[in-house]
Parts: sequence; structure tokens; C-alpha cells
Amino acid sequence: MNAQILIVDDEPSVRALVRDVLELDDYAVTEAADGNEALAQFGAAKFDVIILDIMMPGISGLDVLRQIRATDPSGQQSEAGSSPEIPVILLTAASDDETTWAGWASGASVFLAKPFDPTNLIEWVERTIAGEDSRPSDALGLGAAEDLATEFRGLQE
Repeated sequence: MNAQILIVDDEPSVRALVRDVLELDDYAVTEAADGNEALAQFGAAKFDVIILDIMMPGISGLDVLRQIRATDPSGQQSEAGSSPEIPVILLTAASDDETTWAGWASGASVFLAKPFDPTNLIEWVERTIAGEDSRPSDALGLGAAEDLATEFRGLQE
């Protein structure tokens, strides 16, 4: 069975484009139009990857990401099977430095800016399913993901 992917974006045209790109590569896709729907889907089904917009009405994508990461600190799966360690690809037009750092600090696996290259999106979906991510790490001299919020606040001072 192919990977299950949740697409979360308030723009129907973006969801349709991402869905079409993924379905052409034989991924199973579920869609959510906002943060509340995303959290409900996350609790109800097992996903291998979440593709998440940041700027949405109501609950922002960053808040959705923080709630997903805080679901169960032990890393245990929910009844439906989704884990708080699920890879999350932020796909957003908000790609300024502050938003990018906030995304990393919230636990994003990958950060892609809109407009995006569909081939690049597929590549990152495959890489996250394989366990790779693009988070800054100590090896890059940037600190672990959980330290990024502290580091970013230090840069602002």
C-alpha cells in the first residue's frame, strides 16, 4: 500500500494541485481545508506525511504543527495510528526568516516555499518517508531543532 498523505491548505486550488501531483505518483491523499480539520484528520487516521500550509484562517499551520508535536510526548501512536513524530512538510508562501525559524522550532521536517516545483515536492515526500529531513542539526552548527527557538530569540535581541 502506498503512503498516506494529509494535505492541509485553505486554498482549494493549491490542495488540488498538490493532490494531483501526489496521486500521479500513486500516493493516497486526504485533504483538510483548515487547522481544525487537520487536527481532526490527524486524530482519526494514520498518515505517513503531512503537507501543511502556515497561513490559514483560525488555527495557523504553525499552531497545528505544535499541537501535533505535543500530542504525546512519549512518541506513542494515537488510536488511529498517527504519531506526533510524523514528518511534516511546511509548504507556504510565508518564507521570511522569522517564519522559517518558527517552522523549524515548531518541529517541521522540511520547509518548502510557494510557488513550488512539483518534482521537488515529490522528492521531499520520498525523502521524509525514508526518514530524511532538512532540519538544521548540530552537525551544521545550528543547534538541534528543539534549541532553535532559543537561538532565534537570541538573534533578535
